[in-house]
Amino acid sequence: MAISSTSVALSIPQVLAWVIDHLVGSDSPSRRQVLLGGAIMIALGLLQSGLMFLRRMLIIDTSTTVEMTMRMRLFDQLMRLPLSFHDAWGSGQLLTRSTSDLALIRRWVSFGSVQAITSGAALCVGIFYLSHGSGLLALIFLASVPVTLVVLWRFQKKMKALTRKSQQQSGDLATKVEESVQGIRVLKALGQGSNALDRFKTGAAELMDTEMARSRAQGSTFVATSTITAITLAISLWVGLRQVASGSLSVGELTAFFATIALLSPHVERASQLMGMWLDARVAVDRHREVMSTPAGENIVLVNGATVPAVSSGEAASLTFEHATFAYEDAAAPVLSDISLDVRPGEILALVGPTGSGKSTLLQLLPRLYELDSGSIFLDEQDIAQMDLPELRSAMSIAFEEPVLFSSSVRDNVLLGVNRERMSEAEQEQILRDALRVSSSDFAAQLPEGVDTLIGEEGLSLSGGQRQRLSLARAIAAHPRILLLDDPLSALDVRTEEAVVSMLKEHLRHTTTLLTAHRPSTVALADRVALLENGKITAIGTHQQMMRNPSYARLMMLDEQKGEVA
Repeated sequence: MAISSTSVALSIPQVLAWVIDHLVGSDSPSRRQVLLGGAIMIALGLLQSGLMFLRRMLIIDTSTTVEMTMRMRLFDQLMRLPLSFHDAWGSGQLLTRSTSDLALIRRWVSFGSVQAITSGAALCVGIFYLSHGSGLLALIFLASVPVTLVVLWRFQKKMKALTRKSQQQSGDLATKVEESVQGIRVLKALGQGSNALDRFKTGAAELMDTEMARSRAQGSTFVATSTITAITLAISLWVGLRQVASGSLSVGELTAFFATIALLSPHVERASQLMGMWLDARVAVDRHREVMSTPAGENIVLVNGATVPAVSSGEAASLTFEHATFAYEDAAAPVLSDISLDVRPGEILALVGPTGSGKSTLLQLLPRLYELDSGSIFLDEQDIAQMDLPELRSAMSIAFEEPVLFSSSVRDNVLLGVNRERMSEAEQEQILRDALRVSSSDFAAQLPEGVDTLIGEEGLSLSGGQRQRLSLARAIAAHPRILLLDDPLSALDVRTEEAVVSMLKEHLRHTTTLLTAHRPSTVALADRVALLENGKITAIGTHQQMMRNPSYARLMMLDEQKGEVA
C-alpha cells in the first residue's frame, strides 16, 4: 500500500506536465480536455489518500500486536529466569526494556520501516520519471546522492554510540527513581532527601546532555542534507531554464521535474530522522536480546501432564540432602558445602547458625530458586532437579524474613498461593480465616475495609510485624506438604510471637517444616535443630541436646539477651 501510494503521488507531476503542455500551452483547449485533466488529477489524489488510509489501518493492529507479544514473552522470560539473573540486574533496566524499548521497536515497525521502504521506492520511481524527462537534470540529482550518503554514514557512526548510551542512562535513572520511592521512609528518616535529589539531578543531567548531543547530531545532519538538496535544486533550476530557452525541454517537463523533486526532497531530508529511529530500534532490540537470550533454566508450565491441586494434598513429605553444595556467582567460596541431612515427614527442623552461615540459602534451594552446583535434594525419594517446577513448588510454600506483599487487598495477598478458580467462595473464606487465625493476623479485621482493604505498594502501610504475619498467613493458606519459614517471627513482640508459636505447633502437625530462627522461643517449635557454621552442618539434635554444644549455646544465649534488651 505504501509503495503504491508513493508511486501514485509521483505520477501526479507527470499528469501535471501533460496538463501544462497540452492544455495551458494550447490556444483553445476543449472543455472535455480540461475536465479530463482535472478528473485525472482528482482521481490520483483520491487514490493516493485511499492507499495511505489503508496502509495505516493495516499497520496499526500488526504493530501493536508485535509490541504486545514481545512484552508478554519478555515477562514470561523474566518469570523463568533464575534469581541469580535478577540479583545482577537493576529493576529500572528491566522496566525500561519492557516499556520504552519495546515502544521504540513498535515505532520502527509501524512507521520507520514502512517509511524507509517507501523512501527507497520513491527514489527508484522518481529517478525513472526524472530520466524520462531530462537525462541531464536526472544526472545532477543522482550526483547529490553519494554526498548525502557520506553525511548519513558519518551520522550513523556517531548516533549509534549516543543511542546506546542514552537508553542505558534512561534505565539507570528509572532504577534510581524506583529505589528512592521504595526507600522513601529511610531517606526521610535519615534526612537524605536532598542527597537523593542531587544524585537524581546528576543522572537526569547526564541523560539530558546525551539527548542534546543526539538532537544536535540529528539537527546538523538534517541541515547538511537540506543544504545538499537546496544546492542541487539551484543547479537544476539554472540548467533547466537554459534547456527550456534552447527548446530542448518543455515548460511542462521542467515543472514535472521540480514537482517530482519536491516530492523526493522530504524523503532525502527525512533520512536522518529515519536513521535515528532505526538506531533507536536496533539498540532496543539488542537490549531486548540481552534478556531474551539469557538461558532461562526454569519451566514454569507443567509439561508431564500432571495437575497442580487447588490446595496441596497428601501427607507430609520427607526431604533428603545428599552432599549438596552451592555457591553464588563470583563468590570466593561456596555458601553451602557438602550438606547431608534427612528430614522426616511431619518433622519440624530448625536451622540455626550465625549470620552468613547459609540458612536462608538452604531454604531457597528447595523450591529451586537457586540450583545446586553439586549433590542432590530428594523429596519423597524423587530428585527435585527432575521435577516440573510448578509441581515441585505446589508442594511447598515459603515465608521470608523480609516479607513481600503486593499492591492488592489482604485477601488477595493471603490467597496468592491458592488456586482460587477451582474453589468455591465458601472454601476460600474458610482457608482465609484459618490462615489469619494461625498467623495471629486478627488485625486484618480492624482495617478500614477488613480483608478487602488495599494495603498499598509492598504493604508499607502496615507495620513490619503485620507484614510478617500476613506473609506467614499466605504460606499457611497454601496448605503445603513442606513449609519453609525464614525467620518469619523476627519482627513480632514477645506476646504476639508466643501466640503465633502456640498456633503453629497445633497447625504444623501434618506438615514437614524447615525454619530458620535466632530466638530460643522460635526454636522451641522444632523437633530437632541443625547447627550451620561456615556452610556446613556441624551438629544436629534436639534443643536440649544441642544446648550442650558450646557454639549453639552461645548463639541461644546471645539471642535471648538481645530479646531481653528489646
